[in-house]
Amino acid sequence: MSYPYLRYGDTLPAVGVLQKLLNGTGASLVADGIFGAKTKAAVERFQRPRRLVVDGIVGKNTWPRLAVVGGAVVKIIDCVDVFDPDLFRLEVRDIRNAGGNPITIGGMSNGVEQAVMDIVRAAQPGSIFLLRFHGHGSSGSAGISDGRGGIPGEHLSSIHTGNLARLRPVIGRLRMIFGPYGCVQFMHCSTGRGPNGRQLLAAIANELRVPVTAGTRDQLGGGLATFRFEGPTYTAIPGGGTLKAWCNALPNFAPMSVP
Repeated sequence: MSYPYLRYGDTLPAVGVLQKLLNGTGASLVADGIFGAKTKAAVERFQRPRRLVVDGIVGKNTWPRLAVVGGAVVKIIDCVDVFDPDLFRLEVRDIRNAGGNPITIGGMSNGVEQAVMDIVRAAQPGSIFLLRFHGHGSSGSAGISDGRGGIPGEHLSSIHTGNLARLRPVIGRLRMIFGPYGCVQFMHCSTGRGPNGRQLLAAIANELRVPVTAGTRDQLGGGLATFRFEGPTYTAIPGGGTLKAWCNALPNFAPMSVP
């Protein structure tokens, strides 16, 4: 299975879900989306008796063990723009090596709509925890099927502030796939940077009714960077709420003993 790579210092909706998962195994964390010292210590307490590397990092070995707590509600979908061969060589390889099965979108007009159709086809309604897009981007723009382009001129192969009104009904069809822990990550360079980035993420979050996160700096991709952001991020919460309030409102996982 694919996984989110989470560690000390991260501030993400996925961290709030991690905190709820840890509470289901006996921790007593306040779910706020901030991976601080208490969350790191709870991860280490989970790792130690299971003979995992005790590093306080949730990665390819720890995440599958924790995901047992949530079962089907922590499913992940990765969608990769393979019009750029580097993304196919790096991101797709990494996801497949981790046991994931990414959706690949080649260069095409109406690529955003094709991606939406493929995602909806791959997901059971209400089942997705994390939808992660991989491609090239810039402030307020995320390429879906245009390789390094991201050029506003309308092939509808990227999502950006200039075409968002036109694409809103298309993007809205993804709303049905998310469960109560649902969130979105755009793993593109600088998509969340500046006013354009915040405007784009807020509009998508309000349309999908889930938090949406993107990096504010360049993302190199490949290796662990396929599964985590490099540098600071910006997260938009539906309705302009706070990350802490969203995390606090997440349903608890039933207590269970995880092997």
